[in-house]
Amino acid sequence: MAIMRRALLASPALLAAPVRAQAWPDRPIRILVPYTPGAINDTLARLVGERIGDALGQVGLVENRPGASGSLAIAATAQATDHHTIAVANTANLTMNPFLFANTGYDPVRDIAPLCVTTRLMNCLAVRADSGIASLADLIARAKAQPGRISFASSGAGSSPHLAAELFRARAGLELVHVPYRGSAPAVADLIGGRIDMTIDNLPNVLAHVQDGRLRALAVTGSERDPALPDVPTFAEAGLRDYVVYVWFGFIAGAAMPQPIRDRLSAALIGVVQAPETAERIRRAGATVWVQDQVQFAALIRSELEKWGGVIRGAGLRIE
Repeated sequence: MAIMRRALLASPALLAAPVRAQAWPDRPIRILVPYTPGAINDTLARLVGERIGDALGQVGLVENRPGASGSLAIAATAQATDHHTIAVANTANLTMNPFLFANTGYDPVRDIAPLCVTTRLMNCLAVRADSGIASLADLIARAKAQPGRISFASSGAGSSPHLAAELFRARAGLELVHVPYRGSAPAVADLIGGRIDMTIDNLPNVLAHVQDGRLRALAVTGSERDPALPDVPTFAEAGLRDYVVYVWFGFIAGAAMPQPIRDRLSAALIGVVQAPETAERIRRAGATVWVQDQVQFAALIRSELEKWGGVIRGAGLRIE
């Protein structure tokens, strides 16, 4: 009888756990953005925030938390235990920062629950239209004839455009001079003004200047040509094989998030970005919908860590 009484007393507690799990989410989903408003990360977060309530019954609240090249927001997400916090992560803060900074506050494999990749964009190698350089072969030939004389701009030391150019330098066997800026706008302005020789930047940052004739696009970093520049070859088509670079964007949670919740979030996020209206708004922002599920995202993180770790170590880069 005593055993039965104990069982009866315990039964409400045993039943409470499934009920609580089924009630998730019981508050808004917090979406952390590692950068200031205006970038593609922020645009993506706000598109998701507008629509995720249709699938989950709770709105998405966007919170911009810039700092430490995007690491602050990722660290906060990795450490969250409320099961309602996610973040927009990208190539740089998940697979480059761990090699650039002594302590990011998170391990990208151990502390992160990858939910899904939703979006990617390619970079473009651009020079001034009046530079006399008409092709990738021309640029490589000039750089080899003038080692240490050709300069390239980036949006900052350790940024994805910087590392894309470092990978190009290594694959082509060139000596180039890096000139870091605080953002893409001043870097592109100095390229147009003739103070810098080249850049490999996110395509949306140079596209309008290519289209208005102030810059010449020599190659795009995707595995296929970009529809916005159908006449511009890929690096492989231009003669440099084994050079493909995308900047991808995905959603992550902390490793403490239970798998059933991860599954619901992943399905909801993928549903939002694949909706025709959302996909078109992403396209207008200069990116394309590219979906990778939890397993594929985890594999992508591992392969990109290997790729960018080699580039960063080879270039001897470190940010204190």
